Amino acid sequence: MKRQIVIIAAFLLLTLSQRPIFAGTVMYDNIPSPLPANVPSLGYQANQTAEFGELIQFAPGSSLTLGSVTAVMSDWALASTYNSTDPGWYEPITLNLYNVNNSSGTPQPGSLITTLTQTFFIPWRPPAGGDCEGGAWQAADGTCNNGLAFAVTFNLNGITVPDQLIYGIAFNTNTWGYAPYGTSGPYESLNFGLATSGPSIGSNPLPDSAYWNTETASDYADGGAGGVGTFRQDTNWTPYSGAVEFGSVPEPGTVGLMLGGLMILAGAIRRNRQGQR
Repeated sequence: MKRQIVIIAAFLLLTLSQRPIFAGTVMYDNIPSPLPANVPSLGYQANQTAEFGELIQFAPGSSLTLGSVTAVMSDWALASTYNSTDPGWYEPITLNLYNVNNSSGTPQPGSLITTLTQTFFIPWRPPAGGDCEGGAWQAADGTCNNGLAFAVTFNLNGITVPDQLIYGIAFNTNTWGYAPYGTSGPYESLNFGLATSGPSIGSNPLPDSAYWNTETASDYADGGAGGVGTFRQDTNWTPYSGAVEFGSVPEPGTVGLMLGGLMILAGAIRRNRQGQR
């Protein structure tokens, strides 16, 4: 019996080491691997931004039942600025998913597929130190950084999505966002992380484009001719694109295999304990 328990446990540990429990397949991936100490990023407060995202195409053959979306953020806020002894702070961040509207000939955000707001823990960036200048912090690899890259994951309940969509990441700051706070806080130093190479899984149908809601006309490539304060297509973003990953829910057989294995292991442990009494 003990040998059976060891075999089952080893099987489950091997399976879990390959992927997170109940994780599905990756449909789109544009997150650098391994994630560096920091990444290029877009500051929402600094750029009068409410929302930023892009048009993406999922990998051929992907399951279109979406389970999770992971986004890289970059925090430039220091604990000392806010007299905090906590390891970080919390911020609600919103994920919006839109159908693609091609009626004008230029792909634009169409009807909303879903919106999800979750509150995430935001770690402070490390204090300045090492051989870095200008207030930057030094990572273990010797690089000097003004921000700290980390990932947040939105958990969706297996919604069905098209093979192309436009996503947007939105959050509020002191004076910008869809509902500005109107007071100073560390969210003024929270940025959305960007990648500098194309996705490893899936594709960007418009690699030079992003979708942006900013109040600064000059931030748009067209100088604001297409409007400001609206989530719309912008160009001249090469080589930058959002650092995000989309994952499907697991196949039913995978979930069943995992649950079945856990049940077998639990039963074996229970019987073994009973036999030792």
